[in-house]
Amino acid sequence: NRKKVLTGFRGKEVSVMARIADEQIERIRRGVSIGELVRSAGIELRRHGTNGDRAGRCPFHEDDETASLVISEAKGLWHCFGCGRAGNAFQWVMETRGVGFREAVAELMTGLGTAQADSSPAPSSSFSPSSCPLDVGMTDGELARAVVDYYHESLKGSGEALGYLERRGLRDDELIERFRLGYADRSLGTLIPEKNRVAGAELRRRLQAVGLWRESGHEHMNGSLVVPITGEDGSVVQMYGRKINDNLRAGTPKHLYLPGPLAGVWNREGLTGAREIIVCESLIDAMTFWAAGYRNVTAAYGVEGFTTAHFELVRASAGRVLVAYDADAAGDRAAEALAAKLLPAGIECYRVRFPRGMDANEY
Repeated sequence: NRKKVLTGFRGKEVSVMARIADEQIERIRRGVSIGELVRSAGIELRRHGTNGDRAGRCPFHEDDETASLVISEAKGLWHCFGCGRAGNAFQWVMETRGVGFREAVAELMTGLGTAQADSSPAPSSSFSPSSCPLDVGMTDGELARAVVDYYHESLKGSGEALGYLERRGLRDDELIERFRLGYADRSLGTLIPEKNRVAGAELRRRLQAVGLWRESGHEHMNGSLVVPITGEDGSVVQMYGRKINDNLRAGTPKHLYLPGPLAGVWNREGLTGAREIIVCESLIDAMTFWAAGYRNVTAAYGVEGFTTAHFELVRASAGRVLVAYDADAAGDRAAEALAAKLLPAGIECYRVRFPRGMDANEY
């Protein structure tokens, strides 16, 4: 096995886990019976419908008298119509065992309960399922990049997160890879050393300082699709998080950013030199344009989030801006305010019209 080593903070060697090969993940997924995996958790399954699906009581919420957990053996997926949790074999192990994605891969490789993984030889890999991807010797920038990489790998193994992208029309491999989209599946904290250890306490302190960890001891982006935003040098300067489930406790925000001033411009490279730029209200809308082939697109950070960095980049490149804000009262006001800022700078402004009440992604 080979391990990549970077020279990091103060010259210290920092071990970086290699990504798990997609072929290896797919081979494990095909070789595991999702039905047997669920049965191994002591859940009785009965026939559901006429297509071979099975149903049982969901273990993730109380008093599931309706057997709302549905298993599709053909697709290798599970979904609870009661609490909304869903995924494939990897997510089942992660949810029921409280482990991270890499640990779930390791468990399925060796077999969990009666589930058997494919016995074909796996390609050589240097990942360690129980290793922490972070190191106290990393700079703040390296820590942020390592978290982005971990979330990115987690998304690719998450049926729930990929299903969310599918529903939003954004399950585009090029989009996912190009912008390193990720998913904060609550597993990173299980890999960081305990807080009563020096390394664990220091990592938590550092992560909290850069906004990725909360005082409560939880990851800031928990349960969210994560979109990193990078600066001109490729460093992570901001992250956007969007909760992928809507059944949230009252007061829980669906949209998250790192604490502190909003920084960076999403898809900076696609805007450089573009004479016409599309500006959306949200990153989900901007990614919708990008996936549809319109690469000259970016997003403000909400209706009041067109920053100085956005303005300077647009003024340096574009002669025309197409404002693709939501077709509602807030979007109308924000579009007018943006035009009032851009027109005096000699930039033509046009409004992209959607049906009333809709945004780009819905349309």
